[in-house]
Amino acid sequence: MKINYDLKFKEELKKIGNTRPTLLLHVCCGPCSSNVLKEICNLFDITIYYSNSNIYPSEEYHRRFEELKTFLSSFNKDYNQSISVIEDPYSPKDYLEKISVYKDEPEGGKRCYLCYQERMKQAYNYALKNNFDYWTTVLSVSPHKNSQWINEIGATYPQEQTKFLFSDFKKNNGYLKSVQMASSYNLYRQSYCGCVYSYQDMLKRKKERENNEAT
Repeated sequence: MKINYDLKFKEELKKIGNTRPTLLLHVCCGPCSSNVLKEICNLFDITIYYSNSNIYPSEEYHRRFEELKTFLSSFNKDYNQSISVIEDPYSPKDYLEKISVYKDEPEGGKRCYLCYQERMKQAYNYALKNNFDYWTTVLSVSPHKNSQWINEIGATYPQEQTKFLFSDFKKNNGYLKSVQMASSYNLYRQSYCGCVYSYQDMLKRKKERENNEAT
């Protein structure tokens, strides 16, 4: 049975009220973070956590990170915020060793679950070590990401010292709003999720389109 995590999110916001607790927000890229930040920046004292060793190649990783920082600089000015970003060390070799066992899985399968798990584990550990009240991820804003899995993973961690903020950021037109906001900030929007396998799938789709257009 599916759980309405958007409802759980709204219920938690009611409990929080005007206390503005600290939140470690795992972010995968500028576009996915855009509308999420707009919606919650006045409710939480936010720090962004960029932990994305899944991204291939390294040039793409750095491009997304630089785009995020550029966006954040503009966002802070536009919304009178002082949100900072923490970068988790980029360790693609370690990441690939962990997920390669599922290299033949289709997009959205076990490989993706493990990918969510790995990045969220890093976010939880940082939040716990640095005494954040809450932690969560923007991954659920994408219609291609399984929000049930994301929240189930968040629920596996102890909630006493740092609490997982259950959410489904694609709800309430969240994804559409993020696309519109990315466009208004002229943000780079990538054409694949991130890992080497999704990169290879993207190239395959591109080649198939080119072949179809040529016939």
